[in-house]
Amino acid sequence: MEFIRKNARTILPFVGLAAVIIILLIISGGSIFAPGNLSNILDQSYTVVLLSVGCTFLYSHGGFDLAVGGIYGLSMMVSGMIYLGGSMSIWVALPLCILVSLVCYLIMGVVTVKLQLPAFITSLCMQFICRGIVTTISKGNINLPGEFSAGDSWVIKIIVLVILLGGAYILLHRTAFGKNNRAIGENPVAARQSGINIDKVRLLAYVIVAVLVGVAGFFSMCSARTVATLAGSGFEMDVIVAIVLGGMSLNGGMDSSVRAAIIGTLIVKLLENGLVIIGVSSTWSDFVIGAVFLIVILFNYKRNKLGFLPR
Repeated sequence: MEFIRKNARTILPFVGLAAVIIILLIISGGSIFAPGNLSNILDQSYTVVLLSVGCTFLYSHGGFDLAVGGIYGLSMMVSGMIYLGGSMSIWVALPLCILVSLVCYLIMGVVTVKLQLPAFITSLCMQFICRGIVTTISKGNINLPGEFSAGDSWVIKIIVLVILLGGAYILLHRTAFGKNNRAIGENPVAARQSGINIDKVRLLAYVIVAVLVGVAGFFSMCSARTVATLAGSGFEMDVIVAIVLGGMSLNGGMDSSVRAAIIGTLIVKLLENGLVIIGVSSTWSDFVIGAVFLIVILFNYKRNKLGFLPR
């Protein structure tokens, strides 16, 4: 019992994931894991896992990100339009997505870190800016040629996912940067007094999330072969819910983990998909997920007494 009590934050997300799987498996009569539906779950989870893992680096130092969906959509829109405007390989769209994402996140990072504007405000402003640009320049959805299907290969996507998740884990848990990043979220004053270059660490975290957002945008383009004006809309909330359901505090700190983003994403996407399979309307699906999210938030709040929004 003592072991369970000390490791509750680690154990409970796994228990929650197992409970969701078992309950949905029973209620749906096994149809939730039919090959066709399982493919849908994997497709839906792939993008959110990348976005959530990237944002983990921001949340772990006490940052906040409401712009991830907008930047994701803008990176897809700009790279898609550049591709259609010239003769080039589809793989050129990958560095273009990353470049657009990097520019947006560096602007957001500099304003937040150097000008000391709260991350909540900065990311909210960036979200509106990105959405405004996409709406203005796109004038509707952009259809991409069939060549993009070459990137919609699960062999390629799994290899990229394993490399990125493995790299993210090593960076956050096995390097001085990751330790310093989490230490800032734990206690920024103590981190500064211990000699950590807080500004440098926080800016590097923005670079890391930019890369993962750009990669997620590229593979979404390959999968859908279209860029919708509202691409990425609502992903910022998917990321927040996934991180919290995975057992990580939005205040960051030493308990921050890549694992939380992965498990939380699976829980969210299984719940969304499973509720649809068993015939629950989208309205009630949002209610169920919102209720679960509230319960977890209250549990974390009671445990750490730090509140919800970042410092």
